[in-house]
Amino acid sequence: MANKGMFFEREVIMANHQYKERGIALIQKISTPWKVLREGKKIISAFPEGKSTLDFRGTVSGGISISFDCKETTEEKGLPLQNIEAHQIEYMKKAIEVGEITFILCCILPRDKRFYIKGEVVINHWDKWQGNKRKHGYNYIPVEKMLEVRSKQGIVLNYLAVLDKE
Repeated sequence: MANKGMFFEREVIMANHQYKERGIALIQKISTPWKVLREGKKIISAFPEGKSTLDFRGTVSGGISISFDCKETTEEKGLPLQNIEAHQIEYMKKAIEVGEITFILCCILPRDKRFYIKGEVVINHWDKWQGNKRKHGYNYIPVEKMLEVRSKQGIVLNYLAVLDKE
């Protein structure tokens, strides 16, 4: 599980580099801070210090602030909500309150396709799932609620092109 989603994340990082080189956006991966416990020089344990925000944050040309997370799934019908952490939903709610565009990029492996899921859609499905005591049928975001992301204009994964379609 350690490398789960690494290929997809590398695609996103490559797209971010291409956006930077073209002056379209400056987007960075946010590292989760880790606490390392040592006995002398030997590392005995390591764990995340706190809850992270979302994987990526940045600014699109024109001053548009964005934040997003990358999720990968083998579920063909959509993104299982169990793949999203409660603290990520809370961050997305706060980001929307201050006018930030927030979303999830999702790679659905059986389809070999990448999708954009608007933050409001993510939150809406999450809230329904929580309100229905996590019942089956409410436990995923269906593909029909997502916008497909493709390579475009020489950008390996041009997810910012979807912002114009919102």
